[in-house]
Amino acid sequence: MSILTRIQKITISLIIAYVFWEIAIWVWAKSLTVSGPVIRVDLLIIYPVILTFIIISLYQYFKK
Repeated sequence: MSILTRIQKITISLIIAYVFWEIAIWVWAKSLTVSGPVIRVDLLIIYPVILTFIIISLYQYFKK
């Protein structure tokens, strides 16, 4: 069994936190009264950070 590195543990934590974040945003978006577009500026920060951690984690995993 492979032991996870610190970066891989952080990546898993970020993905779990992102799932909860999306659920919270989904509930928030449903409560809006106006049916206009919801602009998600938060994704400009969240996606690159998670993608960077996933790439680093995969590199570490396959490097072993």
